Amino acid sequence: MTIDKKPAIFYIHAALFDCDGTLVNSTGAISEFWREFGKTRPHVNPEEIIRTSHGCRTFDVIAKWSPEDAIQEQVTEWEGAIPDTFGQYAKPIPGAVELVKSFDHFSKNHTDNGQQRWAIVTSGTLPLASKWLKLLTIEKPDVFITAEKVTKGKPHPQGYQAARDTLGYGHNHKKVAVFEDAPAGISAGKDAGAMVVGICSTYDPEKVRKSGANIVVKDLSSFVIDSYNRETDEFKVIVHDYFFADEQYLQEA
Repeated sequence: MTIDKKPAIFYIHAALFDCDGTLVNSTGAISEFWREFGKTRPHVNPEEIIRTSHGCRTFDVIAKWSPEDAIQEQVTEWEGAIPDTFGQYAKPIPGAVELVKSFDHFSKNHTDNGQQRWAIVTSGTLPLASKWLKLLTIEKPDVFITAEKVTKGKPHPQGYQAARDTLGYGHNHKKVAVFEDAPAGISAGKDAGAMVVGICSTYDPEKVRKSGANIVVKDLSSFVIDSYNRETDEFKVIVHDYFFADEQYLQEA
């Protein structure tokens, strides 16, 4: 249980969201996929994959455990079928849909140019991520970095850096927040120069904190975009409930 504390506050130019474990709790669905995958492959240990590979590209995991199956087109087809076959095991992360749509609303209606200031960076393939977004009633963002768009998956920062650059906030002095649940993604966000909000949908708060998250929360239900400053091009985001937060986010500016 979280403890009542003063709100954490941060100011950012843009927000980058992971998908699985951040917007949708797909752990159950992905786990069932790996168990089914392992039934006909004695050399594959599904439970070890489930334990160690969250946040990584499916292709990279299969290439490690079952190289003979590491055919890009086949992996993409398998992954794209997960929501259809195992979608009953998935559910939205509380507050995620509302927060994404709030960023979208502010971007379109309060900024000078109306361009989106949020993106999705996922280790999932385009077919998989697109189906999760449809389930969540979130429209595909203009900047949508999926597994096919990177040559190096998380924990490499390539995906998050590409999203920053495409949004126009690639320089280090620009403040960007990454929303993640997995250690691999948290590392990727940190190495891309972003502050990281860690969601405890898959791992416990201590694990998420030790992975490098600056603010650690149960879910996204207590996040509010308080305002947008046209002069600084910054959103003011308030977090009312959290497990941990760096001291700098507890100081009202």
